[in-house]
Amino acid sequence: QKEMEQTPARPGGPWRGILLAVPAQTPTPTPVTITPASPALGGNVSLAPQNVAQNFTSCNWHRSTTADETSRILTYFPPPNPVQHNGPAHTGRETAGPGCALHIAGLTLSDTGNYTVQVQSRTSPGLGTVVLRVYGKCHPRSCADPVRVPPPQRWGSGRLPRE
Repeated sequence: QKEMEQTPARPGGPWRGILLAVPAQTPTPTPVTITPASPALGGNVSLAPQNVAQNFTSCNWHRSTTADETSRILTYFPPPNPVQHNGPAHTGRETAGPGCALHIAGLTLSDTGNYTVQVQSRTSPGLGTVVLRVYGKCHPRSCADPVRVPPPQRWGSGRLPRE
């Protein structure tokens, strides 16, 4: 009997093996919780995606409404060997934690904006976007609402006197 000839895989050449078709999964809309609800300048905040699959394989955080590489803050791989790979939009103040949560320390007003999380999972991938607003100042007892600056006062006709 003649043995079957083994042909190495090469572009455009014969390929022997089994091709498994894996259906592409549409990401599940993923709500993101902001804690505290009204983060203040200089403080810290956590952005935590909800309903993340227990078996997620990684997550990407982006500083935008899209998931392009230039806006990627970090990619996080969960335990047992947690790893964080920082991206081009990482400022040195962001870390990831359990459940794909993004923690930002030392908030600045420029942290205000859109954040997108992509959760990679074999069974239920997720995609969520949230708007983070960093407030400049808070009332001493509460940071629930942004401080509203009253409109400028108008005296008389509103015109300056002529000299």
